[in-house]
Amino acid sequence: MPLLHDKLVPPPMPHCVVARPRLNDHFGLDARVRLLLVQAPAGYGKTTLVAERLPALEQEAAWLCLEPQDNQPERFLAYWREALNALIAEPLSPLATHGDCTSQLEQWLSELPSSRQACRLVIDAFEHINHPDLLAGLVYWLRHQPSWLTLTLLTRSRPSLGLASLRLRGELEEIDLTALAMDAEEAHTLCAEQLSFPPTRVSLERALRRSGGWALALNWLVERTTTRAGFDALVDRLSGAHPDFVAWFDDRLASDVADEDRSLLLQLGVLERFSPALVARLLEGERLTQRVAALEQAGMFIERPDPHAQWFRFHRLFAEYLRHRRHELSVATQRALHRQASQAWLALEDPAMALRQAILADARDDVAELIAQQGPSLLANGAYALMAQGLALLGEPRIAAVPALTLMYGWVSHAQFQFERTARAIGWIEAQLESPPWQALNAEFATLRAQLAINQGNAERAAPLAEAALQSPAHYLATTPLTATSILSEARFVQGYLDESLSRVREVEREARQREDHQRLLWAFCHQSEILVAQGRLQAAYDIQERAFAHLEHAELEHLPVAEFLNRIRSQVLWEWQRLDEAEQAALKGIAVLDNQGERWTLQCHIQLAKVAQSRGDQAQCADHIRRLRKILAEGDYHIDWVANAHATLLAWWQSTNDLDAVARWQQEAPPPALQSATNHFSQCNVRNHARALTLLGRGDDASALLEALEQHTVRLGLVTDANRNQLCLAAARWGAGDTDAASGHLHTALQLASKTGLTGSFLRLGKPLGPMLKRLAAATPLAPLEQSRLERLLVLATRQRDFGSAVQLMLDESVIADIVSRPEVPELIRTSPLTRREWQILGLIHAGLSNEQIAEQLSVAPTTIKTHIRSLYQKQNIRRREEAIHLAGQLLAHIQAE
Repeated sequence: MPLLHDKLVPPPMPHCVVARPRLNDHFGLDARVRLLLVQAPAGYGKTTLVAERLPALEQEAAWLCLEPQDNQPERFLAYWREALNALIAEPLSPLATHGDCTSQLEQWLSELPSSRQACRLVIDAFEHINHPDLLAGLVYWLRHQPSWLTLTLLTRSRPSLGLASLRLRGELEEIDLTALAMDAEEAHTLCAEQLSFPPTRVSLERALRRSGGWALALNWLVERTTTRAGFDALVDRLSGAHPDFVAWFDDRLASDVADEDRSLLLQLGVLERFSPALVARLLEGERLTQRVAALEQAGMFIERPDPHAQWFRFHRLFAEYLRHRRHELSVATQRALHRQASQAWLALEDPAMALRQAILADARDDVAELIAQQGPSLLANGAYALMAQGLALLGEPRIAAVPALTLMYGWVSHAQFQFERTARAIGWIEAQLESPPWQALNAEFATLRAQLAINQGNAERAAPLAEAALQSPAHYLATTPLTATSILSEARFVQGYLDESLSRVREVEREARQREDHQRLLWAFCHQSEILVAQGRLQAAYDIQERAFAHLEHAELEHLPVAEFLNRIRSQVLWEWQRLDEAEQAALKGIAVLDNQGERWTLQCHIQLAKVAQSRGDQAQCADHIRRLRKILAEGDYHIDWVANAHATLLAWWQSTNDLDAVARWQQEAPPPALQSATNHFSQCNVRNHARALTLLGRGDDASALLEALEQHTVRLGLVTDANRNQLCLAAARWGAGDTDAASGHLHTALQLASKTGLTGSFLRLGKPLGPMLKRLAAATPLAPLEQSRLERLLVLATRQRDFGSAVQLMLDESVIADIVSRPEVPELIRTSPLTRREWQILGLIHAGLSNEQIAEQLSVAPTTIKTHIRSLYQKQNIRRREEAIHLAGQLLAHIQAE
């Protein structure tokens, strides 16, 4: 039988290959491991991974790629023999003309050497093999395989090779779709290799969440993108219902799934997750659980989130595809399935999933009953967006007629910052409060009114309402007393009474712990952290956050909105300490929590990302975050806390880009500086924003007057962190006005306060003037050792700050590069060995004086990737040293900048 040579060699590598050393541990050549199984659906990069990793790890291997027609004993064994012969000195005996597979494999086992250097036999596309004789023979082979050989199978489906026994004996190593899913670093590298621009971390993280790290989907994104805006837009359209993915999944199902199982998949598509017990409740038919297990084994994009539990879910894109294809079922069938699913979830005591299915079934009576009966549980689990969908289905007339539904409407709209709807619900309450059914919820209604008042900044109205709520028994929401106490604590915080606020929130913590109210307990931790930050105790705030994260993980509540709150305030502390990577990661985690609820909820986390990018001097990323920030601000109506924080970041951006016109426009449109009510960090921030704007516009005396008035509150109320920031702004204002002695005095006071607060990021926000101010202070004023140490560290950090206005930029437009290359004065090597767009970019950054690590940070790729590009650049241009690259870049940049 003639054999095809190309089936016995590794396939050619794609144009762009992302190295994945994090998976190296799976490739250890251990004498105990008989089988390495790489199993995942199509498009996960199984073949590319093994073909790239084995040479990198210097592991000798023979390769065999199978096709459907190889599912015949004679053909398979002929190729198997040829692949093995590549690993041994003496060829195996010819294939026998009679006998079964097991006998033939036994014969060859006896001919293999007893020892040799460890190596692999790689069998690609093993999903084509299901012949019983072949599988039985391979089970026997694995049992007696020599210790120097590791069989490596790449397959879409799970083979019937006694994997359970191998796993229990420690003889099986597995790489599944979870391990194969690309992580953030790998996705960054993929984009860096193929795109001329670095997508923002937010967009890339969102792409990873939507694609599940599926390499095929990420490549689809990259290949169709030419701009950062285009990338963002395509991420928004990344869905299993996109025509490209619909066609791809259609082909997979047509070739791999029988008609009856395709119908089963469509029916299972109504569920976000499922178990054998749930499937048995939902569907009728025989052998359902076995059929579901068979679909999972066949690689039908079914995941098992917990390998130790019998719960499954579809890959996100495949689930979207199934929902898209559900129109093949009649509307009546779909609604019946959803209603059955709702009842099944309710029986399994999961009201959120039950409500989701009732909404999809358009069963309005069921929705009303679920929200009224399960509302407290749904609120406790943060199901705000889901409840909002259900309430929208019911309509306001029906909601306004039922006290419990009105209360739920009020809390849900409040949680989504739709305060006008909350006020409308309170209007319905006040109009019917004399009716006995409404009077029964008096405590709950008073608490809701108090919450709206505090969110409107009216602490004086909120406090008595919360106290009144505590005087009445709660009949519906058992958490009402805790919530009312929390509001009292928040009101005292807004009024500046930090010690009383801290005392009350610790009371909330104790009570929440006793009641096992996890969401309220996490809120109590977060609020304590905010109070401690206001008191200048950032380390204590960080320690409280550590307790909150431990509880968050223990209670498995990472999906709740309060997790975004926790990640956001963690990011704020880390930014102050200039732990930028950690600050960025915390903000990204916060965005991930709320990703499905809409971008408007992530404003605070986007503020943090902009601050981190600016601190790093990453102008492109910072500009993108600022654009996104302004877009989110324009689309919503936010509390002054969020607005003031956003405006502070915008002012820092305009200062760095010297955009004084934007500063002047902001001053005309911003919330006015309310000095009398500046008893909390956000009101202080708003006034401070006005002072910073005045300073930037050359009105340092006016800024100083505003800040001096502001300081009266910080001294009276102990707002230490705000006092520290105010002193920095005063230093900047006096420096800008030419009063350097007063500026040094304020800066000295700020350094003294920083010995307690630990602020660093706020110092660096002063920008270019910080370095000269610190040097003058050091020369003119004796400092305590701790202050001197902090000043020296700030000086180092200040010198590292990048000035956006003076950055040298190399244009990467193809037409510009083509024009440069065509010039007679450009070196011949540039024309004969043209640089890639990425190499042009790196050449410009080398000229700017950045190290490899800094270039890697600037382009959001791994340092090893930069080294690869630099090596290629040097080879093309016959460069041996960095100085030569800098000289070449200087010549080219001079040609560009001359125009």
